[in-house]
Amino acid sequence: MQKTERLVAITLLLQARGKMTAKRLSDILGVSVRTIYRDIITLSLAHVPVSMEYGPGGGYYLPEDYHLESAIFTREEAISLILSTDISGNYNLFAGDTDLHRALVKLEAVLPEEYQADVRAARDHILIDTSAWCNQATEPTHLETIRAAVLGSHQLDILYSGSSCSKFAATGVLWRRIEPYGLVFKGLSRRHIRTGRWYLVAFCQCCQSFHMLRVSDIEQVFVREELTVPRPDFNLRAYWREARKQLERRYPPISLKLHVSARGRQSIFHGDIQILKENADGGAIVQVNVESLDDAISYALGLGTAVTVLEPSQVRDAVATAAHAIASIYS
Repeated sequence: MQKTERLVAITLLLQARGKMTAKRLSDILGVSVRTIYRDIITLSLAHVPVSMEYGPGGGYYLPEDYHLESAIFTREEAISLILSTDISGNYNLFAGDTDLHRALVKLEAVLPEEYQADVRAARDHILIDTSAWCNQATEPTHLETIRAAVLGSHQLDILYSGSSCSKFAATGVLWRRIEPYGLVFKGLSRRHIRTGRWYLVAFCQCCQSFHMLRVSDIEQVFVREELTVPRPDFNLRAYWREARKQLERRYPPISLKLHVSARGRQSIFHGDIQILKENADGGAIVQVNVESLDDAISYALGLGTAVTVLEPSQVRDAVATAAHAIASIYS
């Protein structure tokens, strides 16, 4: 969560729930107590009347007659805030806080009409898919430029290293002209973290068809004056559903069957995990889907003696070989 979004969240929480301690705020927002202290100072400097009551039952609070004014947001901040609630996955970022959920809905409702139109446009062209998927995340470049082109309906010239265009599949990196129609954020699960990858859905003028392009594979971008041609029959969500099915068929995940000790269960239960059998000693037999053989080996080695690989055999053998090599280094 960015600082602007966190400041708004603190204000909305205090407005919805009343008095709250810095510790409670830090638990909900996933930051340190010292960060909350700094945020309270920032809010005070911005003339948000946060007060503090000391002693048992104390905490930060706002006057009963105070209401957060939507006019304090710029256009970009309003879009960022509303989309951040989408990326959280039904407001799970706020630990399922229903009062905050309602407050954010109210905030969106009182935005100026021109802001609401921009929010609707952003939702039409930027799709947030937070479900888990076994692919490796990379840091995207040119994302801000591409986002502005998508929302402004400007064509792009891109230097792309992928092979999505059928006319240039074997020729490597080439410039191609595209009409961007949407951005899709695909959530990925990794140990102890939540991350993702951005895709650009665009119409390629070279082969006259739609493609899904990894933003991280775009090496250079040039924004053109020409506008994207509207295609009323194109639906971003419908296109993504089909494109995702194709990707999953092309790159099926590897299913790991693991025995997890009782002490290792807390660290392994994340992402695409299925419990196959509960053991009397507190351990379990589980199935984990990962992207590739290398991912499977790294995953198992990262959990150390907390897990034993049962299947597939090539992963079990590779982990055993790696473990012996590591032991020989440290012996």
